[in-house]
Amino acid sequence: MALACIAIILGLAHLLTAKPLDCEPLVPETIDNATMTKLLGMWFYIAAASQHLRTLQELELIKSAYYFLYPSSHQDTFPVTQVMRLKDKCVVDNTSYISVIRDNSTMILHGPNESSVAQLIKSSEDTLMLYHLDGTDKGLSISARAQNLSTEQLEEFKTQVACLGLKEEETFYTSVKDLCPMEEERDDKKHSVEVVEPPLG
Repeated sequence: MALACIAIILGLAHLLTAKPLDCEPLVPETIDNATMTKLLGMWFYIAAASQHLRTLQELELIKSAYYFLYPSSHQDTFPVTQVMRLKDKCVVDNTSYISVIRDNSTMILHGPNESSVAQLIKSSEDTLMLYHLDGTDKGLSISARAQNLSTEQLEEFKTQVACLGLKEEETFYTSVKDLCPMEEERDDKKHSVEVVEPPLG
C-alpha cells in the first residue's frame, strides 16, 4: 500500500481513446529537458478519478498525500519520496523511482512490488495532470504545488473528468486538514520505508 499514491497518480496508460465530440482530445505533453526540470520538487496530490475498481478502493483510503521528484545522475529518471495518510496512518515511501520515455510522454513508476505507467497530459509551474488507462478503464489525476487548486484549475480538472465519461462518485479529493507531518525535501533520498503514526490531537 506504500506505493498506492504514486501508483494511482501514474496508473496504467499507453494510448488515448476517442473523446466525446464536444470535448477537446487529451494531447500528451512533449517531454524535453525543460519539462524534466519543471517537474522536479514537491507536489501535493489533489484529486483523481477512475473507473478501475481496485483503484477506486485505494483512492478512498488516501486522505492526503504529497511527494517529491528528485534529480538523478541517470538520464530521464526521478527518485521519488511520497508521504500519504491512509486512513489513520502516515506512510512514507522513499524506495521508488520514475523513468520517463520521452517519445510517448510516458512516466513509469518502479517500486519494490509493482510498477505503473501514466501519460503526461499537462504540466505547468503550478499543476501536473496525468491520464490513466487500465484495460478499458480510464482515469485522470491532478497534483499541484499548492495544497489547494484555484477555482479555474479545479474547473479544468472537473471538465476533463466529465469529458472522459467519469462520474462524480468515481472522483476523490484529498483534504488539507489530513496532511501528514511535512517531510523535508532532500538532495538525495534514503532507501528505506517507514510507517509513521499520526500526531496526537
